[in-house]
Amino acid sequence: MTNILVVDDEVGVCCVIQHLLVRDGYAVTAVTDGRLAVDAVARDDFAAALIDLNLADMDGNDVIRAARAARPHMPIVMMSGMVLESGRGTPDFHGLSARVVGLHRLAKPFKPRDLSQLMRDILAQETWPLAVATMTPQ
Repeated sequence: MTNILVVDDEVGVCCVIQHLLVRDGYAVTAVTDGRLAVDAVARDDFAAALIDLNLADMDGNDVIRAARAARPHMPIVMMSGMVLESGRGTPDFHGLSARVVGLHRLAKPFKPRDLSQLMRDILAQETWPLAVATMTPQ
């Protein structure tokens, strides 16, 4: 079964995403702490990770960098609730996802069908490129 990592410091958000992904047939490891996420990525083989940018214990960008270093080919979905209806959001949300290979974005709140479609799309890719852009702060 395909294992997905979900990282969000809001327990309710983790539970909802976990429920939706399990419903779609995925195994899910959900953590509410960035350090636990970094440990999990180093220890376990995940098909993909969904990582919130705004974590209580550490910056989501740091978790993404650590995940990318440990698993260069793992697709990562960067999540944020800091996206305005106009499409503008935090610079990291739009800029980072545009610069890094295999990094996708998901604005919260999202529709369950959008999450399902995104996961199908990114997991349908056979392999991710060997060359991964370096993540540097703006």
